[in-house]
Amino acid sequence: MLNQLGVIGCGLMGGSFALALKRGGLVKRVVGYSKSPSTTDRAKRMGVIDVAAESALLAVSGSDIVLLAVIALTGAIGLRRMRRARGAMR
Repeated sequence: MLNQLGVIGCGLMGGSFALALKRGGLVKRVVGYSKSPSTTDRAKRMGVIDVAAESALLAVSGSDIVLLAVIALTGAIGLRRMRRARGAMR
């Protein structure tokens, strides 16, 4: 069992995957981030995520595994930014 899943993109695709892992007992805690706060809020209200992160970097911090459920170009840009931010934190 995973302690924490980080989800970037809590919409239909990311939310469905996270909920399936939770219902299957494969993950204890889900931390999610979406560019649109209303999407993250809805995922929290529906029990899809346990914690709404204020940034993608915070969603992945401490996660055992990360689900990137965003448009491909957005994902590439986001990964680059997280890599730079993470390097600056070290």
